[in-house]
Amino acid sequence: MSTDDWRESTQQNIFEMIKEHSGPGLWIRRTTWGQTCARIVAVGDYTAPPPYFGNPSVLMDVYSLDGVLKDELATVSAAGTYKTWRKWSTPSWAGTVTLRPLDDPRALAALDELNKKRHKKQPSASNQQVDHTERVALVVPYARKDEAKSLGARWSPIDKHWWLPTSEITALEKAAALGFLPNQTT
Repeated sequence: MSTDDWRESTQQNIFEMIKEHSGPGLWIRRTTWGQTCARIVAVGDYTAPPPYFGNPSVLMDVYSLDGVLKDELATVSAAGTYKTWRKWSTPSWAGTVTLRPLDDPRALAALDELNKKRHKKQPSASNQQVDHTERVALVVPYARKDEAKSLGARWSPIDKHWWLPTSEITALEKAAALGFLPNQTT
């Protein structure tokens, strides 16, 4: 295996890589960089469908390849292109240096500031966490979306479907009665 294997494109942009990684913490390199790598430390809200997800702001900490912090909370430029950014394996030295916590208030404040400059919707700290809510996807025709809303169903702009948390037993029973559960005959 060549030391330049990381340069091979997966045809994914930064947003797709972050989604696949389930949020920040991903290590990246840019094909035009010299001896540096970066760790994604904050990402704005995904507000549209793939592949650009609404072009959210993305921040990174940049390191030399031997683990020296070079730049903090830097903006990932051109995050929507797959031509220059690559996933990179977690460096062997990552366990021996102090990495920024992914819920660092400084990173969230820097993300808020960047969003103001870019005129993006302001994220909240709770939106920065990966949503681990267990979900039940619903099958809701557009004409019946108001019925789904009345149950408390939420729209996922990324997955493009309505959903309910698995913990909402009463709402799920009502959704079943309305024929909104998948593989359900009405």
